[in-house]
Order: sequence, then C-alpha cells, then structure tokens
Amino acid sequence: MDRLGSSIAALTQTLRGDLGTDFYWIEEQLALNEWCRSNQNCKLLAFDTEFVSEDSYRPELCLIQVKTDSGIAIIDPLRVEDMSGFWNLLHHPDRTVVVHAGREESLFCYRATEKQIPNLFDIQVAAGFLGMEYPASYAKLVQKIVGGNLDKEETRSDWRIRPLTRRQLEYAAQDVRDLLTIYEVFSERLHKHGRLEWLLEETRSKQSELYEYESSENWHRISGVSALSGTSLSVARGLWNWRDERAKERNVPPRRILRDDLLVELARRGSSDPKHLLSLRGMEFRNTKPMIPELAKIIEGALGEPPPSWPKKLRFGKGQPPGMLTQFLSAAMAFICHHKHISPMLVATAEDIRDYVHYRLDSDPDSQSPPEILQGWRADLVGHELDELLAGKLAIVLDNPRSPIPIKFLSVDGQKR
Repeated sequence: MDRLGSSIAALTQTLRGDLGTDFYWIEEQLALNEWCRSNQNCKLLAFDTEFVSEDSYRPELCLIQVKTDSGIAIIDPLRVEDMSGFWNLLHHPDRTVVVHAGREESLFCYRATEKQIPNLFDIQVAAGFLGMEYPASYAKLVQKIVGGNLDKEETRSDWRIRPLTRRQLEYAAQDVRDLLTIYEVFSERLHKHGRLEWLLEETRSKQSELYEYESSENWHRISGVSALSGTSLSVARGLWNWRDERAKERNVPPRRILRDDLLVELARRGSSDPKHLLSLRGMEFRNTKPMIPELAKIIEGALGEPPPSWPKKLRFGKGQPPGMLTQFLSAAMAFICHHKHISPMLVATAEDIRDYVHYRLDSDPDSQSPPEILQGWRADLVGHELDELLAGKLAIVLDNPRSPIPIKFLSVDGQKR
C-alpha cells in the first residue's frame, strides 16, 4: 500500500467483499477530512449516491460512493456531520467529475453549495452522443464497454438503516468501480468525433435546468393542469404553493398533503364554499377533510389573483400542431440522427418537435428566442435540415423498405443528400 493509501487506511476501514471490490469505509469526520486532503489534487473523480425518496419532501441522502486514483471510498453522510469538504472537491475548475445519470447527484451538490459542478461528465449523456442507446442503464454500459455484469441483489435496500452489511457496501462500491474506465473510452471517442464540447454544453444546460427547477414554482408540471385556464390557473398555483410549503414543513412528499387530481379538480371548480369542497370525492378522507377550511381560504385568495404566465418552456403555444406534420418531421429527425450516429432521444422529444412547429408557423421569430432544437449543437445537427424540409427545399423519399431506416433525403432538384 502506498503512502497515500496508508494515510487514509489509518483512519478508515479497508474492506473487501465477496465480489472482490476493495473500498475505504468512511463514517468519521476525521477520516473524511483526511480523505479530502489526500485527494485535493486529483484530476478525475467519479461519484454516485444511494438515497431514499418516497418518504420525504426531498430525497434523503444515505450514502456517497466515490472513486479517484487512490481507490474507492464509501462515505456515510448520516454519520459524518460536515460534508462540505467533499462537496467543495467537486467545484475545482481543473477537475472532471464523472457520473451516470447524475440528476440527483447534481442536486445534492447544488443544495449543499449553491454552485454548479463546472466539469461534469455524464456517461449516460455521452453514450447518446456516440449513437448508443439513450438513456442507457449503468449496467448496460458496464456490460458493453467493460464486460461482466453488476450485482443487483441490493436494489431495494433501505439505505437509511444502520449498520449496513458488507454486501450492501460492496453493491454500492460497484456503482463507481467502472465509471472512470467508461469515461476514458467515451472521452476519447467524443474527442475523435468532435463532440466533446457538445457534451459539456449539454451537461451545463441540464444542470442549469435542474437548478432553475429547484428554485421555481412548478405548478405547471401538475398532471392535468394544462387543461385549465383563467382563474382556474390562479387557484392551481395558489394550491400548489400552499401544498409545497406544507410538505416542506412536514418533510413529506407533496402528494401526501393533497393529491394532484384533487388539486386540479379544486382549481377547475373554483369554489371556496366548504360544502362544495367536501362534495368532491376524495375530500372526505380523514387526512384531507380537516384541511377544508384552510383550502377554502387559499382558493378564495387565489380567485382574486391574475392568471399566472406559463413558463418559457411552454411559450411557443398550446395545443397540438397537425399530427401528420409532426410525424413527418420526427421521421426526418430519426433519419438525420441515424445518419450522424447520435441518439434521437437525446436530440429532441415530441414536445420539442411541437415547439419547433409552433415557432416556425405560429409565432413572431423576432419576439422571442428560438426553441431548443434551433440552438447550439442541435441547430448544427438537425435544425437547419428541418428548416429546409419545412420550406420545401428538401424532400423525403422511400429508399429501402427492408431497412430499419427506409428513407433518404433528396434536394428538390433530385440530388441525394
């Protein structure tokens, strides 16, 4: 064991499980401080988390798994009081932080520091940029790039319970064991194809969206709220804010305060009469009925508020453009992505295609910024060709009916593109 390993091992337990994965087990503040000091100059850091989300307002962080050139460490945030040393390691401008599907990892870091990870490399997103399945599970990527299978026996573990078994700890350790190996393979391929900057742009954008979501009113994400308008939207927003505050105070999921379907129906009816509220099926339950006077007060106040504006992401218009047109453009995008070896799921969703059509056909382009499909790397990859199709300068024809991608593009002059 080298000097670095000896220094860490003196303060931690060095464990080896049945699957042969060595790791440091850190559950003391002094041990974490020493580990952070020993890794302060590392250039690459991979990490993952184990958390439980079904019983609390926000996911409860239970375990952090991290790998550097000094090895794998598993940190117990339920035992270590001050985790700031670890979170601050992620913000060094010369350090690349590797994750897989790192939504929650990014949010845990942001909540602790209110900073964005500057050099985040998400191997799930990287796989999409290389034309692989997106979103792909970590197990599939390990199998494809490294070989071998991951142990999934502890998938349903309750990570809040202490003590954790050695089997649980090794299961957690394997989630970072191969992250840096996959990173090396993917970063080399992305650099070769000129897409590394695309990945960095996309991960920065995804982090910004997450942080905006974290600090925003998200009433517009309630299922069924898009069918409301006018004062009904005011009520929906008022009820959402009330429910969110109550859930935060009690540290429970918002749905346990008031179900989405009940919230939307209360907003649709727009009545603050307690008798009308009680007549709604679902409001008679013992956990909901005592809230009726408070709900009536919230609704009455919201009825006097102007309807809220839809967020920017929905600004291109409501409703569905002609189905045949969006299907035509979706098929065209799939062809472009196949030809350029990138996952179409990474490039655009059905909603993105809808926004594109609304922007091009129904809005004033000078009055707002373009939709995502016409910005950055997406514009270079597919946006310009979609514009040519919409303008009639490019055509789609059937090429080989037996092919998985049976179409091709032709310019209007008949030349193949």
